[in-house]
Amino acid sequence: MIRRYICRRTDEFLGHPVTPHRFEDAEPRNFQECKAAIVPVNDVLAQIGGKWTMYIIIALANGPQRFSELKRRIEGVSQKMLTSTLRDLEKDGFISRKVTPSIPPRVDYELTDMGVELREPLAILTRWANSNNTRIAEARHRFAAREAEEKRLSW
Repeated sequence: MIRRYICRRTDEFLGHPVTPHRFEDAEPRNFQECKAAIVPVNDVLAQIGGKWTMYIIIALANGPQRFSELKRRIEGVSQKMLTSTLRDLEKDGFISRKVTPSIPPRVDYELTDMGVELREPLAILTRWANSNNTRIAEARHRFAAREAEEKRLSW
């Protein structure tokens, strides 16, 4: 039996509003083609899924900020985690780092054009997550209850 995988071209759903008819128009492709299209999406989701990434992007949405300003605005982030997350975002091209030689040196961070472009899909994802948060919590509760019941019955 040959397995067929449904895979959509990335330009059919990334960077564009997703509409139901677009998903229905998916064409079957083989797994390798799907994988090639999905790997970059997974890479981006892994980066933006970091605990502090969204906070940094939101903080930089209104313009450049110094490290100390970011640290103050993002409650609970350690200096080490902020530094690490900023480096990762800079490495991936979402933010830029500008050092102004002075005493002490001034370092400003700001969203690059690509970082600014990321705000719209993140806003869509945020709306979706907020509108489905209750349903996700309910599903998790049902799953945990079912697992507990199955465990109880297996003893």
